[in-house]
Amino acid sequence: MKNALQRLRNPISEQGLVTALQDPAGLQICALPQVVDLSPLDAAIDRALGAGIQESALDNCLVEPLHRTLRVMDMSLRTDMRLWHWLTVVRYPDLVWRRWRGAVPIDPEEGFMVGSGCRPVPAVRFLGTASMNGHARNTFARLFFAAERLIGSGGDDYDLVRRLFNSQELHLGLSDREYGLLPAVNRVMVSQLAEQPDQQVRAGVRRLNALGGSICLDLLKEDEIRQLLVIPDGDLTAVHHHHPR
Repeated sequence: MKNALQRLRNPISEQGLVTALQDPAGLQICALPQVVDLSPLDAAIDRALGAGIQESALDNCLVEPLHRTLRVMDMSLRTDMRLWHWLTVVRYPDLVWRRWRGAVPIDPEEGFMVGSGCRPVPAVRFLGTASMNGHARNTFARLFFAAERLIGSGGDDYDLVRRLFNSQELHLGLSDREYGLLPAVNRVMVSQLAEQPDQQVRAGVRRLNALGGSICLDLLKEDEIRQLLVIPDGDLTAVHHHHPR
């Protein structure tokens, strides 16, 4: 099937990334035990790139079609980085460049270099690892797992997911902490903090981190988690007037 999801035989290392991008036809590719039709995602990406959408605006544009397309995957496939590497390096490399660099380089090696006239792209945006933090760096896995934690495989309302990606600070804050695995925490933090300035987002993330580990947070209802996020006036003043060195 021409539009079927596939995966690499072996994951790509950072050392092998440039070669893989220069010659993706040289990579060994395997069919999946489950057929996943990428046609809806293909169409969404074509529309977005054709409309000139790039950088962070692509997150809001693609998170829903990507999640709807891939949520039929078995759990074993979702955490298989060979699949995510295939998506970024073989299927949609131009999308990765447009998201993080704003333009596709003439040669992939140029895309990772400082001084090329565009921002260098961290290799992790093509790769990522099989961990919560690693999923949050891969261009496609980060969108998929954020949607999973906020609305699950059966959800249809992507408003919270799109709001999350309006705040990269909040997305990284959730991705770098164990409590970011908890759906209730994700829903509360996005609803309360997604439109706040970065300093206030960082304050909320630190406050929740200090007040409870993921074990006790897992026992709380959303209203109780919301109360934990209330920052006393004195603390909030400190947030606004703190100047990092």
